[in-house]
Amino acid sequence: MKTNYFLSLALSLSFIMAFTSPVSAQGPYFDIGLGVGSGTTVMDGVNIVKFVKKLGGSVDEMAVDLGFKIGYGPIANKPFYVVGEFDGIGHRIEGDSESFQFNSYLIGPGVIYYPIPLVQLGASLGYSWAKVVQEKELVDESDGGGFAWNISAAVDLGGGNHGCLIGLKYFSASNELKISKVDMESSMIGIFVRYTYRQKGVLLSE
Repeated sequence: MKTNYFLSLALSLSFIMAFTSPVSAQGPYFDIGLGVGSGTTVMDGVNIVKFVKKLGGSVDEMAVDLGFKIGYGPIANKPFYVVGEFDGIGHRIEGDSESFQFNSYLIGPGVIYYPIPLVQLGASLGYSWAKVVQEKELVDESDGGGFAWNISAAVDLGGGNHGCLIGLKYFSASNELKISKVDMESSMIGIFVRYTYRQKGVLLSE
């Protein structure tokens, strides 16, 4: 899995360099932050939360998102940025007697586009891996490479290089677990807040 991890990172960096080297990029891009929302975990076609509720148990759940992007832009004085992203979600499910947390991760290339200076749209896809934790103890993890992607829309507050993103994001990942040999599909839709550093002056001047 480490080989696939570093291969995906290398592909992300190559993607960024391939798009930025032929043109005049304006400078570095970076953002980092977290989000909360509603998560879904499906194991071999069975929705875990719905399954527990069907058995008559009580369920409390929460989903969180944490990640960052790094890249370059705007590209050739256009409102496009190319980035590499690390992103992860944790879907925590607490039942009557025990709790589980289903973690899914993404690393790969992405793009950012500003249709207007106030609005940022983003999308990323790439290699994914997953872990299942029961009461803080790892009980299963993914075997081999999975696939994940996300899309987002945010309001970008701040006219200088420093800003704040407030928006909505959807995340989806698919992995096969090593021990149980089941397919795990995780998704989350939620709101997020991120600090961002970007070269935005060219966007404001257009």
